[in-house]
Amino acid sequence: MNEKDYSQYTVLVVDDIPTNILLVKGMLSKLKFNILSANSGQQALDLLGSTHPDIILMDILMPGMNGFEATRAIRSNTATADIPVVMLSALNSDSDVKKGLEAGANEFITKPFVQEHIINSIITQINLAESRRKNKTESTEAASGWNNAWQLLACLSCIKSEDAVRLADMILSVPSAFLNEDLQAVAAQPSTDNLVNWTSQRLRNWKLQNQKLSIDDCLNQTISLLSPAAKIKKVTWQIQLDTPLNVVADPALINALFTNLLSCACQLASGQVTVSGSMDGGLANLIITCRPDKSAQANTDFRTALALEIALKMNGAVTCEQTPDGQYRFQVLLQTWQKPNN
Repeated sequence: MNEKDYSQYTVLVVDDIPTNILLVKGMLSKLKFNILSANSGQQALDLLGSTHPDIILMDILMPGMNGFEATRAIRSNTATADIPVVMLSALNSDSDVKKGLEAGANEFITKPFVQEHIINSIITQINLAESRRKNKTESTEAASGWNNAWQLLACLSCIKSEDAVRLADMILSVPSAFLNEDLQAVAAQPSTDNLVNWTSQRLRNWKLQNQKLSIDDCLNQTISLLSPAAKIKKVTWQIQLDTPLNVVADPALINALFTNLLSCACQLASGQVTVSGSMDGGLANLIITCRPDKSAQANTDFRTALALEIALKMNGAVTCEQTPDGQYRFQVLLQTWQKPNN
C-alpha cells in the first residue's frame, strides 16, 4: 500500500482499552492522520461538542455508554450526524452487526482486524462523506438559485415595462448563483457602477472551480438557452473556431460571461451574430460581432463592465468597441488549458 499524507483528516478513536488505541494510532501514523481518542462513549460525545473529526472508530463493549448507544447519540445530533462511524469489535454475530448498522454505523469490522482493511475503510468512508456533503451543498445551492430566479421573474411580471427590461438585462449579465432579492434593490438604482460593484463584491468571495472546458460546448449551451429569443429576433449564429479551444475556467462564471455577451449581441443584432475563435499567444481569443438593428437598444457599457469583472476573476479580459462600419465587436481572452506534464 502506497504511503500518502492524510494530515488534513482527523480520526477519533473510541475505546476503553489504551492498548487498542495505541495499536490504531500505530497503524495510522504512516499516513499522518490526526488522531484523537476517548475512553468511553460519553467522553466521545463530550469531545464532539468542541471538535468535528472526519471519521470515528467506535468500540462497542465499554463501561457506561456502549458503542451502540454512543453511535445513536451521534446520529441524533444534527451537528454530528454526518460523521462516518466505523465500528471495530470482537463481537461478530449477525445480530451484533445488524444492531450496529441499525444504530447508525457506516461499517462494522470484526476481529481479527486486518490493517489494510481498516485503512481502506477509513479512506473510503471519508471520501463518501465528502461526496455526500458536496452533493448536499450543490443541491441546496441549486434549489436556492431556482427559487431566487422565480422570485425575480415574479418581480418582472409586476413592474413597469422599462424597469422589467432593465432587470432582465441584469439577470442575464451576472452568474446565476448571484441571483437573489438583492438584485431587485440594485435594479431600483440603475447605474452601471452599482451593478458592477455589486457583482465585484460577490466575485471576491467566489471560490473558483476551474476545470478544462470546451469553448464550443460553452457557446452551444448558451446559444441553446437563447434560441427562443433569437427566433423572435430572427437572429442566426455563426461559429467559426480555427481550432478546438479548451480553456481553464469556472463553469458557472464562463456560462455567465457568454450569456451576458451573446444575449447582448442578440438584442442588438440584425440578422446574424458571428463568433470567431483562435489561439493568440497562449490565450483563447474570441471575437463576437454583429451589425445592429436600427431600433435595437442595449447597454453595452454595463454588459462589458460586468463581463470584464467575471473574466478578470479567471485571469481573462473583455473589451467592446463599435467599428467604423457600425458593427459591435466584443473580444474575450481566456487562459487556455495545457496538458499537465507527467
